[in-house]
Amino acid sequence: MNYKRLLPLFVPVLLWLLSQAFLWAPYFFYASLALGALLIVLSLKHLVSRSQAFWLPFAIPPVLFFLSFSAYTAIIARNFWIQILDIALLGFMFWYLRDIYYYFYGRENDRWAKRLDNLLLSGGFLTAFTASAFLFDLSVFINWPFYFLLPSLAALSACLFWQFRLLPRPERSAGTAWWPALSVLALVELAGAFILLPLNFNILALFFAIFYYLGLIIIRLAESGGLGRRAVKLPLILGVVIILALLLTSRWL
Repeated sequence: MNYKRLLPLFVPVLLWLLSQAFLWAPYFFYASLALGALLIVLSLKHLVSRSQAFWLPFAIPPVLFFLSFSAYTAIIARNFWIQILDIALLGFMFWYLRDIYYYFYGRENDRWAKRLDNLLLSGGFLTAFTASAFLFDLSVFINWPFYFLLPSLAALSACLFWQFRLLPRPERSAGTAWWPALSVLALVELAGAFILLPLNFNILALFFAIFYYLGLIIIRLAESGGLGRRAVKLPLILGVVIILALLLTSRWL
């Protein structure tokens, strides 16, 4: 088991090296994506205890994070932001693999489950932003009709909402199982509406990420039995204020 303690240290560094490699050799881009995803899958296969859970679903959040960040670095030009994203990728992978290791092999499982949950909250928002930004920009670049984009956004949304089902939540109500599906439908409809706005793909992606986060808050409140007007009032107000500020201050194309 000792070598498993080293995986959270070595795997993020190897992923960072792969992300740096295709900056120097762009033709290595697809190979680095495949090798990085394979490395993450194999590391989770060895980290997740077979006696406690099936290992493959735990590979979905980091693989999605890695692919979305790598795809986003391919559409931005400034090397400074590319390096910032690579550092963020390294940090997320380290924390995720470390938390997974201690969740299955350490003590205080509830503590590490909470850490994983908090990490997925922030990681999910960043994944929603980078992945949707890539999809929005790609659809414009190859001149796709916007309805070709909707299935990809639906699959992305489903994975982002589903990843919070990996860990058991004692307060989860069985009657709220349909909330994620409803949230995916609402998020895709909203994306189909604001994709028509003549705004930069980064602004559209930020809209998508904000709506995703609001939908996630509503789902978690519903599962815990705390969904009510007072509970959702502040998140909705903050979300609306941020979106209005972006609409008023962004440069329209």
